[in-house]
Amino acid sequence: MAKRLLNFKEKYLAYTKRQRRKAGKHAVLGIIICLVAMTLIRVVEPSAAESEYEQEQDTIFTSAMVGDMMTGRHVEEIAEQEGYDSLFQYAKPTLQAADYTTGNFENPIVANPDQTEPADKIINLSSKPGIIGGLEDAGFDSVNLANNHMMDYQYAGLNETLQAFQNSSINVVGAGANETEAHDYLLNTYNGMDVATLGVNDITYANMEQAGPNSPGILTSQDPSAYIDAVQRADANADLVIVNVHFGQEYDSTPTTRQRQMTEAIADAGADVIVGTHPHVLQSAEVYNDTFIMHSIGNFVFDQGWTRTRDSVIANYSLGADGTAHLEMQPFRVFEATPRPVESAFHRERIFRQLTKDTQNKDAIVENGEHLVFEADHSNVIDSMEQNSNQNNNQNSTQDQ
Repeated sequence: MAKRLLNFKEKYLAYTKRQRRKAGKHAVLGIIICLVAMTLIRVVEPSAAESEYEQEQDTIFTSAMVGDMMTGRHVEEIAEQEGYDSLFQYAKPTLQAADYTTGNFENPIVANPDQTEPADKIINLSSKPGIIGGLEDAGFDSVNLANNHMMDYQYAGLNETLQAFQNSSINVVGAGANETEAHDYLLNTYNGMDVATLGVNDITYANMEQAGPNSPGILTSQDPSAYIDAVQRADANADLVIVNVHFGQEYDSTPTTRQRQMTEAIADAGADVIVGTHPHVLQSAEVYNDTFIMHSIGNFVFDQGWTRTRDSVIANYSLGADGTAHLEMQPFRVFEATPRPVESAFHRERIFRQLTKDTQNKDAIVENGEHLVFEADHSNVIDSMEQNSNQNNNQNSTQDQ
């Protein structure tokens, strides 16, 4: 008897039955692959070990600098459960060991945001006053307020933020009750060295962000002569000048032409160290005419969860007695809004690659293996210290006569 040929409908039914049997096997295989992948990811994730940074011998000054710290939204939920100090628990040893610790504070402090008029923006950030204690506990000496979210709750939010920090041990730069305060620099003295810090914001949404003669606000780049003059004044009255710049394109891992133009102008005006923030991802660092330039050092405390926004660093600056300055990038990754030091070679190499891929002056990189270190000649800082010391001695001698 001849075998009957199947019609199209019967062939299709037979095909789907065979695929169902295969699908079960494929599903089991897929589950096994996923479990293996998750295990591997856990292996290369940063551990919860505390950070350790060894200072060089004959160092006369150190500074720890970090990127964007946004302490509202989901970060606030974590802080309410674990405490604000938990956000810095793994980074604290490095932050506290430095003579001077600073970072970009990315939101206003508003106790009752529901009762405060927000700015007309898509995203309005804020956090509760409790974060102040967490910053103090971590060892922060100052924070930069010149950024695109500081006016999210308009004048009322900024005034509340300024008052909160005024009642703390942490100083602020880049914002103030008027343009005189916003354009001013912070001056601290460490081991006889005067360190000036200031901040400028290049990401603006409204004219009200710029501080006026009698109105609060931040120092913006709307008038380039204003921030260049601020840097020059700081350079004339300090030995070392650190400038925070909030600029660039969000999530772009390559510095823009404008970023390079701004940093070179700020360096030419007298900055010794430039700390870039806003892109939320790491960008390459540079040494330009012996000025350390970090176009973006990424997030430090934030609730963004995709891979590149989790890559972070603490930029450790050290100045030797002979004027040799080093900038060592200590790699971190952010998990549950908390930066943790990187121990896996995989993540360390990826972070270092991102920090150097667009570096133009490769000769400034003196170490790129287990550590990433840039070097610059800051003998001008030592010379300035000695000159100021001699002037003070001459003044004291004149007064004694």
